[in-house]
Amino acid sequence: MARAKAAGAQSLRSMALDPVRNFKHEALDVPEWDAAKVVVMALSAGDWAEYRRRAAAAVAAARAAVGLTEIPEEEEGEAPAARLVDIDSSPLYAFVLVRTLLDESHARIFEDADVETVAKAFSPVHDRLVGKAFELSGVEAGAGAQDPVEAAGND
Repeated sequence: MARAKAAGAQSLRSMALDPVRNFKHEALDVPEWDAAKVVVMALSAGDWAEYRRRAAAAVAAARAAVGLTEIPEEEEGEAPAARLVDIDSSPLYAFVLVRTLLDESHARIFEDADVETVAKAFSPVHDRLVGKAFELSGVEAGAGAQDPVEAAGND
């Protein structure tokens, strides 16, 4: 009886600690990758916090590069769009892909050190997978939705 109870507790522990079981996820076919099957998972709270930190740092660096203060100062009568700067979002979206793209066995495909490499190869295919990760994370994506970079602090 004790063994059965211990085995049941171990199984419950495994289920409680399984990130794929505990986060929204979706299996997808990627036709451009010879119909490879992948799993895209929602961002964890830690991933989302790191994404926001990276987005804020990218915005601050872009503002500094064009001679603006790192934190936008509101001026009376100024439209919010006048305070925005363009940033290369590929490294941010590559970070999301690295953290959320899994193979069929639910193992991560990329390591954190791969973000720069993924950013250099970023394409519409990658963008589609990142869009799915944001959707699963409860972040609206697509036309008319607020850009997640802006949501992270580019205002």
